[in-house]
Amino acid sequence: MAALSMQARRREAFAPRKAARAELGPLAQLLTDAFMDDPVLQWTLREGRAFPTALRRYFDFALAEQCVASDLMYVSGADMRATAIWLPPSDLGVLATPPREMLRLIPRFLPILGISRLHRAMSLAMAMDAEHPHEPHWYLYFLGVPPAEQGKGLGSAMMEATLPMVDAERLPAYLDNSNARNIPLYERYGFRVISEYRAREDAPPIWGMWRD
Repeated sequence: MAALSMQARRREAFAPRKAARAELGPLAQLLTDAFMDDPVLQWTLREGRAFPTALRRYFDFALAEQCVASDLMYVSGADMRATAIWLPPSDLGVLATPPREMLRLIPRFLPILGISRLHRAMSLAMAMDAEHPHEPHWYLYFLGVPPAEQGKGLGSAMMEATLPMVDAERLPAYLDNSNARNIPLYERYGFRVISEYRAREDAPPIWGMWRD
């Protein structure tokens, strides 16, 4: 009972809510701050001083082209200190990147990748597609908490606020975890590592995690 009461107080304090379309810009910046030290994105996107701008442009694309239609972008309260973004089983097609689609997106991604990292991005897309489970499931696309807000229970609050939506459908969930330090958080909420893979031999690892 005490644990349930603590969870209820946490959810109430951070008041997770859906982000509006008008908030895509601030939400993209929140994700940029949260993923600034992500090993896989650092390996994939433009490096050095160009990286922060490339990262922001990537999230602008992902939110507008892949996430907004599902309307499952949750943020923590009015000040947007954390986010959890889900895709339902019916919308997982937005993640598919067949070769023809990759070619179509090259002009869009050149400012994000530069010519030198196009091959890395294509290798990453193909690896993630190959590892993605085929049975119907919910996909936790992003869980983001900026460094200044970490350690306050925001990540847990977002999980606790959104997982009931998944459980109501009685379907499993999946995520691609690109940072080893986040594994314990996801394990606390029923996810388990089912694969470890890399885009290429020189790429950082990604852990595929499944929740029955």
